[in-house]
Amino acid sequence: MPLNNTLRVIHLCFIFVFALTAILFWQQGQLFSQGYRTSQLSHLESVIARIESRAQYKIDNLRYLKRIFIEAMDDPIFPGSPVTPWEVNENSIQRPLWIGELPLPDSVTEDDELPDQESLEVRQQLNGLRKIQGLFPLATGSHELFADLYYISREGEFIASLSKEVNSLLINSYNPHEKLGSFVLASPLLNPKRTAFWTRQNIANSDETLINASIPVDFGGEWIGLLGIAFDSQSVQKFLSSSLPEDTQSAYRLYDAQLKPLTKSVGAENNVQLSVKQKETILRMLADNPRGSFRSGLVYITFGQLRGTHSVLVSTQTVSQGLHEDFGRFSLLLITMFLIFSLSLLGAYRIICRLVRNMGNLQREMHHHALHDDLTGALNRRGFFDKTSQTMPDNVDYTLVQLDLDHFKKVNDVYGHQVGDNVLVHATQRIQRAIRNQDILGRIGGEEFCIYLPNSDLKAGIMVATRIKWELESSVMIIEDGSSLPVTASLGVASHSEFPEYTLDQIQARADMRMYRAKERGRNQVCWQDDSVSQA
Repeated sequence: MPLNNTLRVIHLCFIFVFALTAILFWQQGQLFSQGYRTSQLSHLESVIARIESRAQYKIDNLRYLKRIFIEAMDDPIFPGSPVTPWEVNENSIQRPLWIGELPLPDSVTEDDELPDQESLEVRQQLNGLRKIQGLFPLATGSHELFADLYYISREGEFIASLSKEVNSLLINSYNPHEKLGSFVLASPLLNPKRTAFWTRQNIANSDETLINASIPVDFGGEWIGLLGIAFDSQSVQKFLSSSLPEDTQSAYRLYDAQLKPLTKSVGAENNVQLSVKQKETILRMLADNPRGSFRSGLVYITFGQLRGTHSVLVSTQTVSQGLHEDFGRFSLLLITMFLIFSLSLLGAYRIICRLVRNMGNLQREMHHHALHDDLTGALNRRGFFDKTSQTMPDNVDYTLVQLDLDHFKKVNDVYGHQVGDNVLVHATQRIQRAIRNQDILGRIGGEEFCIYLPNSDLKAGIMVATRIKWELESSVMIIEDGSSLPVTASLGVASHSEFPEYTLDQIQARADMRMYRAKERGRNQVCWQDDSVSQA
């Protein structure tokens, strides 16, 4: 009977420990699941950043070529040829300039009251194009399969480029009656700021699509046409593929705003095609947030909007692909460990207890890494806003100090990233010396910090910001070669007492705006108002 009682106790202990272990493993699995989604969003964000950077490079080239074109048209040596800078490529300047007719809608063409003047303007544009045609290949780059620069004239109703194929494709894809066509969007009425923009055009009698980056051209105070760069779907696909990390385990595909595919899948192939229900889910989530992720069956879907291009990048990853990544291997390891515990629990009670403690430490460590910056030890952006939202009662005033280190990029360029990291650590230590224990410090960007001051008004925030400024500028940092490196910062201050109706994000945006105002006024100062007397 005593033996039976002992066995009964052992059975009860076995059941209790097994149940407890199962619960702990489930919680750990939830943490891994959240970490996996965060990792997928981070990978997608890095790809989007590369694409947006390259797209902005193309826009910058268009702006530069537009300026050169206007200068060429304004050249009194007509129809001469400027000497610089397009003589850098003598071969490309010999390529012929192809001209094609392009009917434009009446709403964007001018009246034909002065035919001689219009003819002169058209000839000015043609001669200006011939002067700068050697720059066309330089502006588009040579690594895309198909990307060519073109010009559409408003007065002459023609299109010009170095490629006959480009002219043909653009003419076939151009719809003069389309209300939001690329040329109409360049009009002063729809584009008063004369900014560059992206459009998509379908090629007639084909499944092909052209992606255009365009910028309006004004001369003599009048809108005369637009410059653009055309990409076909194959080039956009290569453009996307070159932006992916080499070891990616996800498939990426670019869609338009209605989730119609612009490219084929690139990266790790998985033959996943978005269903109608999945597309509806993405569109519904995009209405609330430009980034998101969700699981659909055995597929994890991550998506994000690309600014200015009216397109959506979607990443898909199957469970088998996910197992090749760190979080997948951790999940597989977690399942294996659970099976081992289930089979050896009777003879390994102490091991199980030790493992539970290790798992708790791992969970706390992962939670700490998720909320803190590994370099400085301060809260990261997520940890900062999580902690401030938890410790911010509605009836208590608070103040935010936004801080950005001056000339930090120059420090990285001149002294290297190791010294730059040391500057960040040094600045964090000095800031912590200048604030109270109950104040919350977070590193929310590369060299950008934010300090939350509970139970304080604007005056107290100004005093703290001034103390931080003094602490930084009075503590010169000594680098390895023995030379001194001054560390200063520009600070912006905003208080809940100023804007009691504002949310934390709005007050932080106000402090950030004042910080940039401090930078504009010479850096190493504190700005707490929106007028000219707001610095110290």
